[in-house]
Amino acid sequence: MGCLTGIRIAPAICIVGVAAVPALAGVDVQNGVLDTPNAYVMENTQFNIGVSSYAVTAGEITSYRRDPLKNDQGKWYYPEINKNLRELDAFFQIGLFGRLELGVREYTPDKYVGNAKVLIKKESSRWPAVAAGIFNVGGDHDIGPYGENSAWYSDRDRQDNAYYIVASKNMRNIIRVPITINAGVGAARFQGTDPRWPHSKPWQGMFGSVEYHFLDERISIIGEVDGRDLNLGARFKLPWGFVVTPYVSELEEAWWGAPTTSTKPSPAYPHGITYDDEYDSPKGGIAVQFYVGPLYRKAETERLRALRSRLKRAEERLKQARQRREILEQRVEEIREELMGP
Repeated sequence: MGCLTGIRIAPAICIVGVAAVPALAGVDVQNGVLDTPNAYVMENTQFNIGVSSYAVTAGEITSYRRDPLKNDQGKWYYPEINKNLRELDAFFQIGLFGRLELGVREYTPDKYVGNAKVLIKKESSRWPAVAAGIFNVGGDHDIGPYGENSAWYSDRDRQDNAYYIVASKNMRNIIRVPITINAGVGAARFQGTDPRWPHSKPWQGMFGSVEYHFLDERISIIGEVDGRDLNLGARFKLPWGFVVTPYVSELEEAWWGAPTTSTKPSPAYPHGITYDDEYDSPKGGIAVQFYVGPLYRKAETERLRALRSRLKRAEERLKQARQRREILEQRVEEIREELMGP
């Protein structure tokens, strides 16, 4: 994406400043696609920082606390909770050695998780790149982008330590069409939800995406299944390392037409089946990323090392030439003295 220069520090500071606000919602664009990873990693010492937020949602979604309370009459009830989904989350990702990516994501001001991706095999003209990684390291088992009031998850529907393996291939040189295909399998957040809480149709741990590129990949149209939902988006690579990604997530909910949460807790919810799950309605959002680096370029370093080696050899040859010149000058002086005589 280019080198770090003074003119690019100000935008980075702006994004860091935005990332400092309370963070709750948005898809995981930092790992490659929309809410799913690809098998590519950034160059050594290249990094990106960014924010992601749902911008168009139902606003506040009425839900109920997971644990019932007793009222003054001694009856159990669930206190209502309002969820505001229109907030930011923030992330940071860095590439190391051309084989590794490490990152951190802020879900809420007091909840951070880590992620990692290792490139197992680089992409070739015939074979895809292959990588393995893990999401949500160090988070609660029900960690998610909506904070403490997010949908309830059972122990069989853990969201933390979501490991995966994924393959990616740019098909341009094979079928002459500018598309990239990503496909993988994963655990935890990639496996839909517990059958007792069918928030969205489970995909048995499978996820995948197709990216159609325009203008030398400066614009990409993206469709993906993230193991839980259908998402659509577009990626725009702008000058100075900025990448803007508008998206629509949970798109399949637009035609299901009814809440998908159908549990029957005891005591019962006041209104039976409700839109108490933030995954029960489509949401539109936007992510902004800023790429810097690579700060250390292996090719450039090798070129400089070769130039230094050539310079050292030239200096040695110059030194030897000077020594030979001195010897020749001394010999000429001796011959002149012989010719002149005593």
